[in-house]
Amino acid sequence: MSPKIDPDHMTTAAEQPQRRRRKSDARESILNAAERLFGELGFTGCSLRNVADSAGVNQGMIHYFFRSKEALFQETYLRCGSPLVEERMRLLDTEEAAAKGAPIPVERLIEIFLAPAFRLATSGDSGRAFLRMQAHLQLDGTRFGHELRQRLYDESSMRFVAAFARSLTDLSREDVSWRFMFMLGAYQYALADTGRIEVISDGLCSASDFACSLRQIVPFLSAAMRSPPIIAGASKDQLDFCKASTATAGRVSNQE
Repeated sequence: MSPKIDPDHMTTAAEQPQRRRRKSDARESILNAAERLFGELGFTGCSLRNVADSAGVNQGMIHYFFRSKEALFQETYLRCGSPLVEERMRLLDTEEAAAKGAPIPVERLIEIFLAPAFRLATSGDSGRAFLRMQAHLQLDGTRFGHELRQRLYDESSMRFVAAFARSLTDLSREDVSWRFMFMLGAYQYALADTGRIEVISDGLCSASDFACSLRQIVPFLSAAMRSPPIIAGASKDQLDFCKASTATAGRVSNQE
């Protein structure tokens, strides 16, 4: 039987570095194209053919480097997501060390949580594409989406929720957890650049004015975090009101 020929061994010593560079360039092109397209279309809406065409490679090259669409999305997402989380953790470590066990002011906790994301928003196309990917991922109810969120965010989220709980001693852990989740939704929508702020402000505000957005959102979220504790049973009363309002609206609609 003839020995199997490895194409890499057929190249000269001078050619091998050039071959490796070509592979590295192709891999980077795939990641860049995937980042942009996953940001625009989401995981479900973007096909590997879309990525291959944009990167100028064949689909076989994508399978060679990443094996699957899920693996490509994950690596693309973690490329910006991991540094984002690492910066949040580093900032929190610094604040906690400086506080020496004392509670960190709520405004400061919000600032250090949001600042890395707002920096990404101003870092260029790659950062903005990641934030769009993040917005899509938050709506992904699949096991894949859940596991990726869990892998990347769980540790840092639990650290920040604990820090907020130490600073908001009049709130229950349940209240703090809900408010932290609302904070996630508020900042992600603010950075999603949907164009809504331009419409509802009649052109006075711009979604791309991230500095203004950060100045507005920190005091807003601080006030929300500090609002009085939720009284047991109040949420049920509100839910009953919503159900009654819906039923009334339905009757009016039928009469019309």
